Amino acid sequence: KPVGLKIPNELGVFDMSGNVWEWCEDWYDDNRSGRVYRGGSWLTYSGACRTTYRLTYSPEDGNYLIGFRLCAFLQSVG
Repeated sequence: KPVGLKIPNELGVFDMSGNVWEWCEDWYDDNRSGRVYRGGSWLTYSGACRTTYRLTYSPEDGNYLIGFRLCAFLQSVG
């Protein structure tokens, strides 16, 4: 899907929710039972497609709905 079609967030970043769940650096609980992932995916109901909704998953296990986001911040020169 082409990027930049939705309204940017308060940081000016586009398309941050949906597509795939996003791995986060923080642990889900004090027992370090799993890493947090957020944001929802193409297979998620709309209520989970927000950054405040979080789930946990073990980093050792694979899941095609969880990924990470690459981004570049472009700075205009001139």
